[in-house]
This record gives sequence, structure tokens and C-alpha cells, in this order.
Amino acid sequence: MHTNFTLLIIDDKEKLCRILAHDFENIGYKAHYALNSKDALPYIRNKKADVVLLDLRLKDENGIDILKEIKAIDTSIPVIIMTGYASIETAVDAIKLGAWDYMQKPLPFARVQRVVENALQSSRLANENTELKNRLSSKTAAYQSMNPGINSLMMKIHKMSETDFPVVFIGESGTGKEIMAEYVHNHSTRASRKMFKINCASFPANLLDNELFGHEKGAYTGADSLYKGIFEQADGGTLFLDEIGDMPLEIQARVLRTLQNSEIRRLGGDKTIQVNVRFIAATNKDLEYLIREKQFREDLYYRLNTALFRLPPLRERKDDLPGLISNFMKEYGTEKAFDGEARNIINSYFWPGNIRELKNVINFAMTMSSSEMIRKQDLPPYLSGNENMPVEVHDEDPELLEKEELLEALKKCRYNKKKTAEYLNISRRTIYNRLEKHGLL
Repeated sequence: MHTNFTLLIIDDKEKLCRILAHDFENIGYKAHYALNSKDALPYIRNKKADVVLLDLRLKDENGIDILKEIKAIDTSIPVIIMTGYASIETAVDAIKLGAWDYMQKPLPFARVQRVVENALQSSRLANENTELKNRLSSKTAAYQSMNPGINSLMMKIHKMSETDFPVVFIGESGTGKEIMAEYVHNHSTRASRKMFKINCASFPANLLDNELFGHEKGAYTGADSLYKGIFEQADGGTLFLDEIGDMPLEIQARVLRTLQNSEIRRLGGDKTIQVNVRFIAATNKDLEYLIREKQFREDLYYRLNTALFRLPPLRERKDDLPGLISNFMKEYGTEKAFDGEARNIINSYFWPGNIRELKNVINFAMTMSSSEMIRKQDLPPYLSGNENMPVEVHDEDPELLEKEELLEALKKCRYNKKKTAEYLNISRRTIYNRLEKHGLL
């Protein structure tokens, strides 16, 4: 269980060091010991210790001084102070300097083991959170903007992340809804817990019900054991409901009850189960339009819309293209310039796939370019109209086909709505209804 962890014991009593090292090795740890700082600090410098047990009073040294040296080398490593001469003042000093905990000798091994394991778990979570923040910092660079409106939006999202309110992100595909959901979770009081994700469009109603709420053993044929749904799994953490606009009405009713009462009932069960979950949802649909079409519950919408954020499409923030391109190039490893023709193509393109499409285009261009300059021939041909934009066929999703047809028509008609309506042989009223329906107005 503990074979990946290494313990360093720093104490001038060699017999105690050997006993502790032996006991920890017996439960799977790697264990080293040192009788002084000279022998101990190389383990820290060479990253050969995951946790440290440090005696406060060594023969010729002060443990507080050694603690300072350890923290100067590596602030993240948990250091647990041991001493036979405990005092409140010394304990406070050690904690202020970064000690993880403070124990008084004699030390029952069970207690030492428990404190060490708690320190390792805390350190692991802190490291995971730091890594996640670094990844999110790179991702959310897509929302570092020259536009005051975008910056204001990010400030509001950040403030809302510190609350426990439900949050909803509405935006076209590729605008960064999942990235924003991760940002909210990572800056919330639940950041140390996991964020569970489920795509509501990926399941038929009966399977989505089962995934969300779980079932009791014997609830239906084949239910051979109890299954905890994602609401129970996410208890204490965050649940991200992606594509909530595709959620069937009967499931919406159950989700609403969970939002209101903080409780669920498994399929086949007769008792309610309390759950404490932060809700984040996202959709590329116009929820108000779905309400009018009787496809989304109005009461659920008003329960969710306290913190509803609309993420703008890339075509509405063209001033941010240079910064976004620079960030994506840095992720690739180097930056290149565009010649005039390639720059004009990038600037005039409609970007229906938004930030995600831009990133893919930049990665493609960086791969294709063999010089310090990106030229027209390095870009995907469809950007300049040499080839039709690749369109996936989704036989099961006529709405997506309609949106793709609409985007292609807009592009051909240079985004003139009147000409687009004529091209599609539909009325101007119909074109506006479709644009609103697909969030393109």
C-alpha cells in the first residue's frame, strides 16, 4: 500500500531511528534515517523523502533550524515534529514555520503511522490541486481578454466560484464551458474533493436516471447489486451536468427535487438519502427557447439561473485572436508569425467551432509549417474556402445538422441574414427563429 512513499527520520537517537524505520518498512514504506542535518538535507535536496519525522532537540542542533532549512529547499514536504520536551510556544513556532504536526514522545507506533498517513494524504491532495491549478491556468488563458466585458465576466465567475450556488454556463460548442466548470470547482471550498461529470446527452432517459440516482439490488432484471449513482458518489463535492438542455423532462423533475431538498432516492428504493452536492451545469442550447417549446422545465430553469453565464463565441471577440494564438503556440513549444495572407484568413473566418477549433487549427499550422512564418498553405484548406468545411454526419441529431447547414449558409452569404434566408429558401422570420434557437444571434 505504501511502497511509493519514502519516510525520512531525523533524530540523534539511533536506536529509536532504527526501530521506527523497521516498523515503517514492515508496512511497505521505504525508510531512511539521519542523526544530524548534514546527513539529512541531501535526502531533501535529491527528492528522496515524501514525509519527514524530525526531533526537535538533537545533540548539537536545534530542530527548528533544521525545519527552516528543509522548508527553504522544499516547501511542499510535510514535516512532523517529535519531542520529549513539549511546550505550547515551541509547537506554535514550529507550526508557523511550516511543520505539519507536532507529537510528544513517547510515540505509540499506531499514532505515528496515523499522523504520517494523514500528512501524506494532505500533501498528495495539495500537489494535485497545484497541478490542476497550473493546468487550469493554461486553459483559462483563453479567457484573458482585451475586452472589458470578458474580464468582467471572469470576475463574476470567480466570485461565484467561492459560493455554493448552482452555476450554469451557456455557450456554443468549443467556447470553454467545461474549462469554466473546472475553474469554478477548483476555486471553491470543495476543491479538495472530486468533481464528477456526466454528459446528459449521452444516455437515454432510463440509463441517465440510473447513472444519476443509482438503484437498489433487485430493482430490475439484471440489477444484481446495489449501485450508487453519481449524486451519491459526488456527495461533499461537485457534480457537473454537461448538456443539461438535452436532459429528458422526467429526469429534470427528479433533479429539481434534489436541488430543492438535497436528497435522492435510488431506483427500487423506498428511503431518501441526503446528498450535499455543488451543481454546475452547461448547455449549448437556448434554455428559454426550450421552455417555450415545452422541452425544459421553467421551475428548474429559475432554480438554476441565479448564476447563469453566457460564454461568447469567438466571432464576437476577434480582438482576442492574437493573444489566444500566442497562448496556443506557447503550449506547442514555440511561437511563429503569420504572413499577411494567412493572417487575413484567420481574422476573416467565422470560427463556428470557437476556441477549440482555433486551438486545433494552430496545432495543425504549427505542425505543417517548416519555417518561422505560417503561410496560407500551412492552414487547413477549408479556412480559405478551398474545401468545404468538414462536417460530421449525425443521423441521430437533426438539430445539429440544421445548425451546421445554417453555419455553412451564413459563411457562403458572408453572414448577411437576409441573403442567408434567401439562400435557404426560408422567410426572414424563420431565419431569426433558427439563429435564436441555436444561439447564433
